[in-house]
Amino acid sequence: MYPPSFSVTLEEHASFPSLGMDRPFFNGMSKIYPTSKKEAEDHSAGRIAAMDEGHVSYQIMSHIPGTGNDRPEACQKANDEMAEAIKKSPNRFGGFAALPMGYPEKAAVELERVVKRLGFQGAMIDSHLDDMTHFDDERFWPVFEMAERLDVPIYIHPGPPTETFIQKRYGGNYPVNIMMGLSTAVWGWHEDVGLHILKLYSAGLFDRFTKLKIIIGHMGEMIPMMLDRAGSVLSRYRENEGGRSFFDVWDQNIWVTSSGIFSVRALEMLLKVTKTDRVMYSIDTPFSKSVEGWNYLQELADKTTLSKEDLDNFAFGNAKRLFKLDTELKKF
Repeated sequence: MYPPSFSVTLEEHASFPSLGMDRPFFNGMSKIYPTSKKEAEDHSAGRIAAMDEGHVSYQIMSHIPGTGNDRPEACQKANDEMAEAIKKSPNRFGGFAALPMGYPEKAAVELERVVKRLGFQGAMIDSHLDDMTHFDDERFWPVFEMAERLDVPIYIHPGPPTETFIQKRYGGNYPVNIMMGLSTAVWGWHEDVGLHILKLYSAGLFDRFTKLKIIIGHMGEMIPMMLDRAGSVLSRYRENEGGRSFFDVWDQNIWVTSSGIFSVRALEMLLKVTKTDRVMYSIDTPFSKSVEGWNYLQELADKTTLSKEDLDNFAFGNAKRLFKLDTELKKF
């Protein structure tokens, strides 16, 4: 089977001056990914060249995580900067807004502004505030209410954990670099987002906003492996209160991307518990490369049990429908 000749990706980070990425966490990340800062700051020729190499027709850019929760004015300015970059290549780029989730009312207003005035496709928010607070408290829900009203998704992405939290939960009898790995891409990031989704469900968010669209990355942030157990237990509690089952929410309100996990068996496992129209391809720019993704699509064509139609939907079709993309996509 031939792989899809083009793709749409949507966990692709970019850095703009008003928010930047000059934070201790990302200064440390730059030692692991030495080209990441330069690549994140490139919103034009270099980024498009990398997309072409990886057969990416259209990319929805998002701001670097962990930079805007407590900075309403900086979020607005950075969103305007992203909009200017998109204007230069509107057939190649879309945008997710940065929202100041520490100020939920202002975040909701900013979401409405960027969707209605700037044409953004939604927002990407951190999985917690800077103090590790999740968003199950109803004071944060104006953002989700606005997203439902505008019919745009919210992408919940792992946020950098605090140094104290890292030390307490992930420190142990091993080197510091292993502790950092455990707290982020190895385990902690995914555990945190998965737990956050379960908390939002348990708090009744999806009963209040039944048409809300949430995206999570990294093959489902550990939920697929625990879906049957967690779903059955939590659904019992919610259904006793007149709420929906978690399985209904997973099928109707959650979309999942592959971001940064180029594994055939991980995708096949995800698809055992997730509808094929809810799973989408992504790269995780600049921490993964578009060409790695293209190699992955070729591997899926060779080794996966997906049909040609399902593989095309994974690579671009599901994203086109979710975001109502009517732009002419570049073919390779």
